[in-house]
Amino acid sequence: MYVWFNNKWAAITIAAATVVVSRLIYATIKYVRSRKSEKEVLNILIFNELSGSCAAKHSQKAPFKCRNKYCTKSHIQSIVHQIDQAQYCIDIAIYTFTIIELFEALKRALRRGVTIRVISDHEMICSSGSKVSSLNRLGVEVRMPRTTAMMHHKFMVIDGGARVDDLWLRDRKSKPRACQSVVVYGSSNWTLQGFNGNCENCVITSDRQMTGQFQAEFDRMWKSFEYSSCNVKACIK
Repeated sequence: MYVWFNNKWAAITIAAATVVVSRLIYATIKYVRSRKSEKEVLNILIFNELSGSCAAKHSQKAPFKCRNKYCTKSHIQSIVHQIDQAQYCIDIAIYTFTIIELFEALKRALRRGVTIRVISDHEMICSSGSKVSSLNRLGVEVRMPRTTAMMHHKFMVIDGGARVDDLWLRDRKSKPRACQSVVVYGSSNWTLQGFNGNCENCVITSDRQMTGQFQAEFDRMWKSFEYSSCNVKACIK
């Protein structure tokens, strides 16, 4: 009886301690994220007919600091830099995607253990040069609308607050890592024409309201398109 009583209270004590420790770690990750978020990110990228005027200079192997404020290569590298900062997750809603530099950055993120989800348009997933289908072959889940309506968004949420909380609470094996929620959005598709030929815009920001709203819309669409994954696989095969 005495042994049973001691074992019971030992189990209760361990369970209570586990809850307390979990809450402390969860509070830590929120604190770490808020500390890193003190430095606000805001970068406005404009693409136009001048964006490719410096392309010949970038063929050099040596590092080149471009003075063209509309430079395609510099703008793409600004987006790549944000992808390379991802610690937990990347959610992408993109109509069409063919830029190899962004694809390579996403592959690096996958190798770091970053969770990636993609929503794309049903007609563009398997279009020529599509990197959406390439990501799916690497194990990234892709969903699409179940209607004929276009999925015409062009945005990416990196380490969105709600998504990070959800991932961390489901898998508490990893220690909290400093991360900052960032959204990349604008008019441009992730294509050479979009970044090098058209007049387009792209905004990179850590504004909490904007990252939160874009994350909420992605999550809404992701749930709405829940049963489309099998159709994506059929399309890609």
